[in-house]
Parts: sequence; C-alpha cells; structure tokens
Amino acid sequence: MWMARLYWLAVAIVTAVAAHAAFALFVPAYWFSERLDRIAGDKGTNSFFILPPADQAQLLPGLPRNGVTGVCLFDVSKGDVTLSANLPDGLWVTSIYTDRGESIYSVNNRQSGSNVFNVTLSLAPGFIDMLIQATDKERPEIDSGWTVMSPQARGLAVVWYPLPDAALRASTAESIARSRCMAGTVSPSQ
Repeated sequence: MWMARLYWLAVAIVTAVAAHAAFALFVPAYWFSERLDRIAGDKGTNSFFILPPADQAQLLPGLPRNGVTGVCLFDVSKGDVTLSANLPDGLWVTSIYTDRGESIYSVNNRQSGSNVFNVTLSLAPGFIDMLIQATDKERPEIDSGWTVMSPQARGLAVVWYPLPDAALRASTAESIARSRCMAGTVSPSQ
C-alpha cells in the first residue's frame, strides 16, 4: 500500500516539475511575441516608431521608464531589413531581439563610435546554406557594414535613450524618430 502511495507521489512531483519547466521555458516567449503584435498594431513590420511610456513598461519592463524607446518590429522572411539609426549625442543603447525575446545583438554609443549608423538584419542561414556559402569565393556584399543574423524571421530592434529630465522627452523623441527601419539593404554611403 505504501509503495503505491510513494509511486503516485513521485508521479505527482515529476508532473509538477515538468509543468513548471514547460511554463517557464515557453510561456514568456509566447507572451513577448503577443505583446509585439499588439504594440506594433497598425504600424506593422519594418517601420520605426517611438513607443509610448506605457507600452515601453509593458514590453520592456527591465528598462528604466525615464527614457525614450524607439522600436522596429522586423520581418526578414522575404529579405534583409535595414535599421538606419540617427541618434542624438549622449548615452543610448540599441538592442535586437528575436520575437521570443532572446537578445541577439546589442551596441551602445561608446561601442559604435557614431550616432548615425546602419544595421542590416537578415535571416541566419540554415546548415545547407552555410555549406554553400563556405564554398563561395569572398563576396563583398557580406562585408559591407554591420550585419545581424537572426535565427528567427521576426524580431524587434530597440533604441533606448535615457533622459535626465522628463521635460526633454518630446524633443528627444523627435530626434530619435529620424531613424528608419525599411526592407532592403542600404549601402554604407547612404
């Protein structure tokens, strides 16, 4: 009798651990993806826009609220997407995430050396594509500027600029809004 109870107790514990692991591994990614779709709304993919503070707090709760956040929900399933950042002087951080919330790239003002730059977003090649590319001769289009390869077709590019004073929000948002996110690649001279 006690062996049967011990057996069912062990089954209950294993089931609880499995359910918790599944929840912890898959639900946050699902919620992040759902929030992306809701926040992007009518702006769609491959366009840059400034997030209202309430949406920033919901989508990126780890960022301090006293800042301006510009985002681009990108989709590289049909080709490359270019983020052309045009940022004011001062501290800023640009991060790129998959649509599951996994960070794949980050750069700040000191690392970049410039407030105006282009990042080409593309889909990471599969195994067969990597083998084919390994046999190609050097291709100059691969080495023209910053390229970030996403393991998933959809993702989020985030530009965050902290504010020392909330009164600067409107002018800083206007400045950051000059940034663009568009399908296709932009040559370094553009």
